[in-house]
Amino acid sequence: MSVLRSGPIVLPVPSSIREYEERQRRKVENDLEELEKAGVDVSQIPREEIEEGDGIVMKSYRTYYNYIDLLMKSGRNEKIDQLEDLRLRIDAWRMDMASRFRIAPGDAMPDHLLLNVAYTASSMKQHMVPEALVAIGVRSAGIHDLVRAINEWIDEHTDAPIELNYSCDDSSYPMIIPEQAFSPKSAWEHFIYKPVKKTGKAAWESSYDRFTAGEPIQAIAMNPSNGRPIQVATVMGHILDGLLSGRPVNLKSLAKVVSPPNKIEWEIFTKLEAETGMDVTGDPKISGKNGESFSMSEFITPMVGEATMKKEYADRTQEEKDMLAKHYEKLKWYMVLRRIGFTPTFREE
Repeated sequence: MSVLRSGPIVLPVPSSIREYEERQRRKVENDLEELEKAGVDVSQIPREEIEEGDGIVMKSYRTYYNYIDLLMKSGRNEKIDQLEDLRLRIDAWRMDMASRFRIAPGDAMPDHLLLNVAYTASSMKQHMVPEALVAIGVRSAGIHDLVRAINEWIDEHTDAPIELNYSCDDSSYPMIIPEQAFSPKSAWEHFIYKPVKKTGKAAWESSYDRFTAGEPIQAIAMNPSNGRPIQVATVMGHILDGLLSGRPVNLKSLAKVVSPPNKIEWEIFTKLEAETGMDVTGDPKISGKNGESFSMSEFITPMVGEATMKKEYADRTQEEKDMLAKHYEKLKWYMVLRRIGFTPTFREE
């Protein structure tokens, strides 16, 4: 009774919690210091994000400048210059809008959103669409000028399509995609649903739900639910995971972003399955060669050659990197469609 009368008992904070808080404080200080060195005006970061050490603005800055740091460490200076060129073009548009409409540059597009757009657009092969920018909050009468500036950059830095070793390109015998969303009869038998404890949903579900609701893939990449911008290919993978789970997907919308295999490419992958003994529909743990785990790299090795595949990433030429990226994109389509029982048809040309 005396305890109730005298009020709650205040226990000392455990040392483990104090140590954790100190580590977090030092981490935030280091992050802010690194951002300042990169030229970021950290005073523009919301106070609550600095106190929490996290938030949409902080994640945007971290993602962009960590990417720059990664490029520097791997010696990809040309890519850094290209990315800076894209950022400056977007910033030039922003300054033009600010002058034209007599608003602050940040009102035309906040700094963190500018970096999100540059980061995602720099990995795109297809053109930016206005709807994607509108969806992430860009509100300007000059949005088409921004789209034009970004797409001009993409055209300048996207090489001509690299042909497969079997001499075909995306325009040859294209896959006929149904107009309606395709709904698998069931989930792939080896699909494993892994919800994240924090949200109770799988990591891919947010992208899938937003895409199904009609949001452009590019917008999802530039402004994902966790605030950290990602690449279009990552969103693509999330949506294909939804298809593997047995959920319906508008394949036609996906095909506008990354082309599925054409007839010749599909036949190549089918032939590789037969020749290598690897089964893309089987349990990945045992469906590789000789009952080993399945490897996409091992699967496409006959297409690119042992010499190229054995090279370290840094030792590959840009042409080899682009070629491999295209093979992986096509193979991902092939694997998912085979796993959910989609039988493609192709336009004869």
